[in-house]
Amino acid sequence: MPSTLLAATRTSVAVRRTVRRDAEVTRMTRYRGGTYSPTVDTVVFADGTTARTDLIRLNPNIDAYSLDFLGVAPTRPSQYRPANWSAVPNVAARAFEAEVDWIIRNSYPTLGTVELSRRVRGAGHLSGDAHLAEHEAIAATQAAIWHFTNGLRLDNRPLNVPVAVTPEPGAITFEFDGEPQLGGYTVELTSDTAVSLVLQKSVDGTAWRDVAASGLNVAAGYGRHRRGIGVGATASDSRPGRQHRGYRYYRLQVLADRGAFVDIEDVSFTLAGSGNYRNAERVVALYNYLVAGADAARSLTVVPRLIADRAVVGDVVGPFRFEATDAAALTAVGGTLIDAAGEPVTGPVHPGSDIYLRPAPGARRVTVTASVPAAQNGFGGRVITGVAHDSSLTPVALAVPTPTVIDFEVAF
Repeated sequence: MPSTLLAATRTSVAVRRTVRRDAEVTRMTRYRGGTYSPTVDTVVFADGTTARTDLIRLNPNIDAYSLDFLGVAPTRPSQYRPANWSAVPNVAARAFEAEVDWIIRNSYPTLGTVELSRRVRGAGHLSGDAHLAEHEAIAATQAAIWHFTNGLRLDNRPLNVPVAVTPEPGAITFEFDGEPQLGGYTVELTSDTAVSLVLQKSVDGTAWRDVAASGLNVAAGYGRHRRGIGVGATASDSRPGRQHRGYRYYRLQVLADRGAFVDIEDVSFTLAGSGNYRNAERVVALYNYLVAGADAARSLTVVPRLIADRAVVGDVVGPFRFEATDAAALTAVGGTLIDAAGEPVTGPVHPGSDIYLRPAPGARRVTVTASVPAAQNGFGGRVITGVAHDSSLTPVALAVPTPTVIDFEVAF
């Protein structure tokens, strides 16, 4: 601790925090979206509503995402101004800057589709070798943002997973959400004798009919066995112009000798004629990845602060405790920043560190500026928004990762 603090007395030290409002662009223009844009996609939400998604392209060459699902898109060229998060008219969105910041930093177009696919695959959300397409990355990113700003939930329920499973003597009944057509089933079981399996279908869960060519004969022992089902074997409705439907209820019949031991550990299904989700599988994978990452970012993000609860005033003022998500560069106007040994602070200041101020002669006010970059895993910055001069138009989040720059005005 600097020796000049030994004779210091505790007096009032006030710190006022101001987030910088500066941005490199001063004005932006939004035009009506293109109907035939190659990156347009459509997403389905859990409540059944749908929405068209695309990047919002502002002039000059700035990409953005919508911050309000209920907002209004312009029908003619409209002027937008850069602003901070608190300027967003959508009040419900204001609690989620950390989440939206993380999404923007960790998705398209900040990351290319190849790198983004690698990260999503590495997190266990994406299978196969195919990369996300641009329109899929945009759709998932926009849906993840609306998840927080508007409480909308993308329909990410797997259609091939039953909503209810009911074991009964000699059979297992499966109820699905909707009426899927099945393309096959896989069963994992252990038995002490040969077992025959057959799949059945039902409209109401009461009257059952065998699914053609669905039988499976299994030898004694443990194994995982798959049976494909012919195209159309589980179609219940094939009216022209309508999507083919299957059945809501399926039942797996187990045929074995009386007293035989049969333990079915798992049954899974593949679908015929549709994907495993109401949305594209890669859109669901990225959406799940982004929502999980944004939720984690909320708990990891620490709002930058300069704490003066132990500060005393003398030739040197302090100590001040710096709190933030990660290390930051600190500079001072009206004084010099020093460490506990009295040496000038030249490198990044880490969270939890104590710093001191040596004011210029006669100064009673010093401004400390913290430039806080996003952490290496992409959280802790801020979101630059675009707010229209016409307040009825949708506010947007600029897809431009921005460090947090905060001025701490210290008065003593």
